[in-house]
Amino acid sequence: MHFLAPVRALVAATLLLAVQFAGAESPDDTLLSAHDAWQVRNIPALEKYNRLLASDPLADYALYWLLDAKLSQPGPVASGEVQAFFTRYPASPLADPLRISWLRALGRAQDWDNFAVQVTPAALEDPEVACDQLQNRLRRQDPAAAREARTLWFGRKTLPDSCDPVFRLLTLQNAITRDDIWAALRQALGSSNLPLARYINSFLPPFQGLSEDGLTLAYTRPAQVLEGWDGRDDSPARRELTLFALSQLAARHPQQAADAWTGMAHAFPARDQSYGWLQIAWQSTMLHHPNALLWFHNVPESLMDDSLRAARARAALRQENWEELLYAIGTLSAAESGRAVWRYWRARALNMTSHPDEARALLVPLSQESHYYGLLALEDLGGHFAPPPPPPPFEPNEVESLAPRFERALRLHRLALTPESQYEWTVANRTLTPRQHLAAAALANREQWVDRAIYSIERAGDQQDFELRFPLPFEAALRQQAQRNQLDPAWVFGLVRQESHFFPEARSRTGAMGLMQLMPATARWVAQRIPLRKFRSAMTTQVDVNLQLGTHYLHHLLNQLGDPILATAAYNAGPNRVLRWVSGKPQDATIFIETIPLSETRGYVQHVMFNATIYAHRLGLPPLSLRQRVGMIPGVAPSRSSEPDPASQP
Repeated sequence: MHFLAPVRALVAATLLLAVQFAGAESPDDTLLSAHDAWQVRNIPALEKYNRLLASDPLADYALYWLLDAKLSQPGPVASGEVQAFFTRYPASPLADPLRISWLRALGRAQDWDNFAVQVTPAALEDPEVACDQLQNRLRRQDPAAAREARTLWFGRKTLPDSCDPVFRLLTLQNAITRDDIWAALRQALGSSNLPLARYINSFLPPFQGLSEDGLTLAYTRPAQVLEGWDGRDDSPARRELTLFALSQLAARHPQQAADAWTGMAHAFPARDQSYGWLQIAWQSTMLHHPNALLWFHNVPESLMDDSLRAARARAALRQENWEELLYAIGTLSAAESGRAVWRYWRARALNMTSHPDEARALLVPLSQESHYYGLLALEDLGGHFAPPPPPPPFEPNEVESLAPRFERALRLHRLALTPESQYEWTVANRTLTPRQHLAAAALANREQWVDRAIYSIERAGDQQDFELRFPLPFEAALRQQAQRNQLDPAWVFGLVRQESHFFPEARSRTGAMGLMQLMPATARWVAQRIPLRKFRSAMTTQVDVNLQLGTHYLHHLLNQLGDPILATAAYNAGPNRVLRWVSGKPQDATIFIETIPLSETRGYVQHVMFNATIYAHRLGLPPLSLRQRVGMIPGVAPSRSSEPDPASQP
């Protein structure tokens, strides 16, 4: 009987479509039905909806969805229909995404003449189109194409399928050499990117590259690979597997890896010796190993880049080795050292090494910037946060005059077509002045579209309105849940702003949902603890339910870890991971935060704490400086919880 299932599904879908089509009483209903048909690439239905919406202000969406669906199908490319779209809708925001879909289809069809005519600089930002363009240029024997392809060969973490013919051809022409293959393979293995490593390995002749068994063993049992090392085997494959195993062992047991490398490094070329120490040093910073700085001393500057130099600087900071920190910051590029993070920590290091005047020269301009490091700098100078004066009031019709520019985005927002509405808002924000960005924020706020209000106000330069930048939606519900779970509401507001910008329907690429961006596994786990009867995952986007679950989980993390900074980090990265970062002695929380190994979690904690400091003012709570708020990390690491560790929040 199972063979009937596809037939039944098709019949059901056809009947549902017929009902929807018959019942599409308004243009909005028809537009939503067209969107649904596009998601399943139902071309006959899209053709009908395109005719029905021909005179609608968003008719270009119906035609775009139809053409995009056609372009995704195998067979002849609908180039004439695409060109007709550009003629009919020359100013449509959908022109760029449609052109990319068209160029991808032309590339798959190897229609290089049309491709060459239609490709644009904006379309080349799409990796698949960029590789198709390289294919076309190599076909035309453009000598610069090989140089650009080599940059792509060494520079990407993932590669679209359209890049493969480019690299295969360049390998045959020896424009990508055997040494280039080994160098890219080392790069992929050094970042533990096994899918990319396997792809690059496929460019080596049979039996000359890495064996799948050897790669798996080096990844899963690195100590066994190092113990079985044979110095007489000097093949490139054996060297790379050994170095990969060394990095994997260092990621788990840095001292064991260092001891092993001390005994075997002499048999490797000098550059490989340094690379081995680099892997040990870098991996050890992820585990806060006290010998990380010592191992970095074995690495020449020629092997270092800004990301590694930053890791070395944070290792020095973790040990509060201020002289070493100053040295590490001094090795950064001008662009990197000019970032707020390093201006601030250079000033702190200068203060700690008795150079207060030089420190002040850095802190004064930094204190005028509105972010985490700017507020720390202000407090280091003895100041305290005060909201900036509001910008001048709007002139009559100043906001309304901007409304037509955002009419498409607002309609799509009301229809809950989230990606489309956000894209339209982004396009409409292009070329605006700071004052117009402020007006756009006010318009979005009036429509209760809070996340777009934040998007626009953050681009308003000196036209800052802190009520728009740090809004208070759902205040009663949030205060109620914060009070029920004995949480600081300013902290909860700061976290929600960072998680979702107060968009109840927010969904991340990893599956997190709602205001507090709860992963499904986390939501189910918390719902069972409360308990929340008849809970279903779809309920996670309901404001009251999401706040109930999220604040309960945050309260659980605070109880488990005993500190708001640790709980905030755990909300993003998971509690068991955070427990591995806690030192055995009390530590300045600003140093703990700065040396969080994961850059995403580090920035997350900084944003949440900065937001919380501002929200204390917005909520009329007793003022608490950022330094008071972060405080000190407890000196005794909490014991690992025996309870399940729900999925971390992205």
